[in-house]
Amino acid sequence: MMKKMLIMCACFASILFAMPTFSQTTGQDGHIGVITKEEEPNHGDHTKKTQDKHGGHDGAQVGAMLMVRTEPADIKPGQPVKFHLIIHDATGAMIKDFETVHEKKLHLIIVRDGLDQFAHIHPEIDRAKNITGTFTFPTAGKYRLYADHKPTGKKQATAIAEVNVAGTSPPSPQLVPNAPGRVKGDGLGADIAMEKTNSEGTTRISFSLFDAAGNPIADLQPYLGAMGHLIVISGDGKHYVHSHHIEGKAPDGVVAFEVHFPHPGIYKGWGQFRRSGMVHDVPFVVKIE
Repeated sequence: MMKKMLIMCACFASILFAMPTFSQTTGQDGHIGVITKEEEPNHGDHTKKTQDKHGGHDGAQVGAMLMVRTEPADIKPGQPVKFHLIIHDATGAMIKDFETVHEKKLHLIIVRDGLDQFAHIHPEIDRAKNITGTFTFPTAGKYRLYADHKPTGKKQATAIAEVNVAGTSPPSPQLVPNAPGRVKGDGLGADIAMEKTNSEGTTRISFSLFDAAGNPIADLQPYLGAMGHLIVISGDGKHYVHSHHIEGKAPDGVVAFEVHFPHPGIYKGWGQFRRSGMVHDVPFVVKIE
């Protein structure tokens, strides 16, 4: 009898030590991003999010969960990393089916803590519902991943998680407001106008784009089904907004968005525009009262 009990205890202990280890990180509005290095991910259903008539949406999600496994498990700057992603809703249900929104089923926004590094990529979803993508982190530090998606038959939503990239994290530049005003991006500049800079209702943000010589841009091309995309994230990373150009074309290089800032504070935005087959990011910082 004693021998049988010892065998059972040993088996139970081996099961405990074999279970995957999860690290939980608090994300947007208290969401929990679960990061595991050992479990093969599933996928999940999501939560509620507001959406305006122009396709923009803000960070009103409650209880969404993004799970991330990476290969390799230890992430280093400058080395390609493969993501395996799972998205769950507030009930814990796994999302298996997504609607295509602006030509993609999943938009993954990757931003370093401090908002000095930004990327917008599109993981693939295969027939078996596996969600995978590859990315190379440029520097060490903590990064937030915002999985922007629309579960089939439900509202647009965002789930977030955090990953850490090994090494000494360089300090991030201070977020100094420069909008409304003239800003420069990677190959394009813009004069940014805003109807208002408070968190009451929506505000229109207009980019009057120009080239390196200061000439207005007359040859913008559609990018992911729109003449422009705008991502806005609060300084603490808790609030996320994604908006699209509110009109059809932009022959004069003026691209406008409608945005709802959920709370007062400092925000950084990235306007994304396509010209001559290349996507250009135009960042700016604004203080919302």
